[in-house]
Amino acid sequence: MEDTKRYGLEALEKTTEISEFKWYIFDIINEGLEQDGIEKSKFSLDKKKADAVCFTVGAGSFSICGKGGEAVKQHHNIYHAVCDFFNRIYENEENTENAVTRFLIRTLDLPALMKKPSRSMLRDQINKCQEEIDALEEKMQKEPGKKEETMLSLNKVYLKGLKEKMERNFGETI
Repeated sequence: MEDTKRYGLEALEKTTEISEFKWYIFDIINEGLEQDGIEKSKFSLDKKKADAVCFTVGAGSFSICGKGGEAVKQHHNIYHAVCDFFNRIYENEENTENAVTRFLIRTLDLPALMKKPSRSMLRDQINKCQEEIDALEEKMQKEPGKKEETMLSLNKVYLKGLKEKMERNFGETI
């Protein structure tokens, strides 16, 4: 019984590590794409969008899909996935090579990067929290309740904290 619990906990820890790790990878990818002036509408990280090249992380694999969801390819190696993603974004071998090289160099900085929160993760948390606040406000207009008021108040405090963290760590206001 103890062995089963231990293996389950180890698997859970690895899942958490992967979940956190993906946000730092997304930060590095975003940083390079911004540096090259690639429009945010041309790509999506962690979400599938019909009109963009998408990079998503699933259970043990990385999925890359082209615009319109076509040509979905599963990768079990992060570097292969990143190469495929950049190939689809740049459509130019020299630019792709430069982007992949820059990505590989930046991954050497991961231990230092992981000492502070991930920008992509904070943005995602802010967006999700704002969606929850909007949904609660809409629900309260239809049927007010003490539970919803309390949740709304807590979510607003949490959102304020996330925004302060973003500004403190990255100088960005959302």
